[in-house]
Amino acid sequence: MIECFEKQNLKRSIVAGVILLVASFLVAVGVAEISFPETFLTFTDQDWLINIWPKAYRYNIHVGVGACALCGLLIIPAFKLQKDFTIRALETLCRIGIGGMFIFASIFKIQDPHQFATLVAQYQFFSALHLDFVNNFFALVYPQFELWFGLAMIFTPFAKESAFAIFWMFVSFIIALAWALWNDLGITCGCFELEGAQDKAEAWTSLIRDLILIWPTFWLTMRKNKSLIGVWRK
Repeated sequence: MIECFEKQNLKRSIVAGVILLVASFLVAVGVAEISFPETFLTFTDQDWLINIWPKAYRYNIHVGVGACALCGLLIIPAFKLQKDFTIRALETLCRIGIGGMFIFASIFKIQDPHQFATLVAQYQFFSALHLDFVNNFFALVYPQFELWFGLAMIFTPFAKESAFAIFWMFVSFIIALAWALWNDLGITCGCFELEGAQDKAEAWTSLIRDLILIWPTFWLTMRKNKSLIGVWRK
């Protein structure tokens, strides 16, 4: 009887795992479609699709949001199949995904703080508060926060504190992007590239991405402090 229950439990875990892998792939595709529409994870920029539907590339944001929404729906059956396994897997995937993204985002800024300071100044946020001197300080310190809290999210047990810090970084990104859009500033968010003025649409895509990713980050702030290995210990 016990052996039969364990086999059934294992099957449920495997099915839930497969569902979560598909959901993770959809999130990766969704974020790529929203923010990186010319990468190997996207398909709205594929020649074969554009030949069939010439305006396909214009709908990359719609595809990205749809992929993220579908991911959310897939979590429901995984949760019903194996609740404990699904929660552990989601915590692991969120920590690696969000932490890794912040580590990656910090590299370009740390390598070229002068260019990042220029981009920060283009937001004109600190200038409006008559705090122009903060631009350079912000450009030096913020990427370090991204790097170390991203590393802490993945490699230390202090996931709750790391998620709390990253959550407020997301809040600051959202405020900055909303400010740029409100003031009709055609600039990039500066998250993964340090180029200056581009297209206003890029600020919209960055805002949508951050509004999506802030929710799993908030969820992580409510989890107990454990290492990634500790997450899987009973």
